[in-house]
Amino acid sequence: MLKLRSRSFLSFFLLTFPVAVFAATHDVAVMDNFFSPNDLTINVGDTVRWTNPPSGNPHDVTADNFTWASETSTEFIFSKTFDTVEEILYHCTVHSAPGGNRDLRMNGRITVEGVSTPPFLINDALSDAWYFPETTGQGFLIIVWETRKLVFLAWYTYDTERPPEDVSAVLGEPGHRWLTALGPYEGDTALMDVFLSQGMIFDSAEPPVDTQAYEGATIEVVWTNCNEAVVTYDIPTLGLSGEIPVERSVLDHVAACEAAQPQ
Repeated sequence: MLKLRSRSFLSFFLLTFPVAVFAATHDVAVMDNFFSPNDLTINVGDTVRWTNPPSGNPHDVTADNFTWASETSTEFIFSKTFDTVEEILYHCTVHSAPGGNRDLRMNGRITVEGVSTPPFLINDALSDAWYFPETTGQGFLIIVWETRKLVFLAWYTYDTERPPEDVSAVLGEPGHRWLTALGPYEGDTALMDVFLSQGMIFDSAEPPVDTQAYEGATIEVVWTNCNEAVVTYDIPTLGLSGEIPVERSVLDHVAACEAAQPQ
């Protein structure tokens, strides 16, 4: 039996969209009775700049929902930065109205999109010792083989309950257990089959080790960055499953891992 304490891990997700690292400015010309261009797609954090050159004709730029507006003038430069994902419709109050056909009247549209961040990629700099800070005596040895697209995991853990006080082992802790797992990875996720090795004697070739796959058992590791991951285990035959947030034991390989990420 294994001491795989089923812990509920509170996962959280960033519900707001990240602001663009390199924000852009998009220019719109305010012409006689039309905007050019009158349909823009931009990223969160970008700025739109409307320029009404001296023409003798008054114009303005006003949101269809009237939450913002420029001055009404024969000459102006008006800028606005958009920080949320949304569709914005606008118009000139002098020459049109909300909801007007932008191809026929002085109306425009801005589509603000979220900036996608590059996905995290597993690389061999993740090979390290990992642990759950709340149970520092238990953890994982993880090795990444990039050339084979495989991840190996060894889990040093304990029985589900303490053995009796009079139980002893030839070497070490009688309640101590090891599990190993091996499987492929893609992107930020490795999905591995679980194996249990038994039958051997310390520093002896006999009896030979007997390694068998735990039927239906899997371990999944999902990395969120170079120093944090979530290990999810499922061993149906024992009724054991759970999630464990883990961190590196040391940080020596973090820089190499970050250097290998897509820019």
